[in-house]
Amino acid sequence: MSSDLPFWQLLQTESVLTLATADACGSWSAPVLYAANIVNEKPVLYFLSAHSSRHIKSLPVNGSAAASVYADYQGDWQAIKGLQMHGVVSETTQDAVEHWQSVYFARFPEVAEMIANPLSDQQKKIASAFERSGKFSFTPSLIRLTDNSAKFASHNEWVFG
Repeated sequence: MSSDLPFWQLLQTESVLTLATADACGSWSAPVLYAANIVNEKPVLYFLSAHSSRHIKSLPVNGSAAASVYADYQGDWQAIKGLQMHGVVSETTQDAVEHWQSVYFARFPEVAEMIANPLSDQQKKIASAFERSGKFSFTPSLIRLTDNSAKFASHNEWVFG
């Protein structure tokens, strides 16, 4: 996969992935910070989440989930741009945690610094929570790019096997 595909720039410039799942109580979505990478010619989005969070607990056995990433709205509806995705969430295996951390901390060095050198009791609590949290990835099987700057409701799709 080439990093010059139209959706790649948006994945690199934005930082919040909205992850959507469903459970017996209904649909649920949650925002998480993510870092994007290309693995085996597919985009992969790495994020951190508590194992007890509703969006993680409600994942089906196959990890199927929907997600979206949108650029900040700047007061111009014609500039709305974002990604709608379907794919699989999986927890990072122990042997891949180092790679996960290298990608995530390269995107969020301030988080790495706070974890390594907490300056307050609050930061110490956050660093401790980080260590207990799960390191997850979202691998899209479908990405739909909506870009109103090209044409109202204009979209392109990519399917990954």
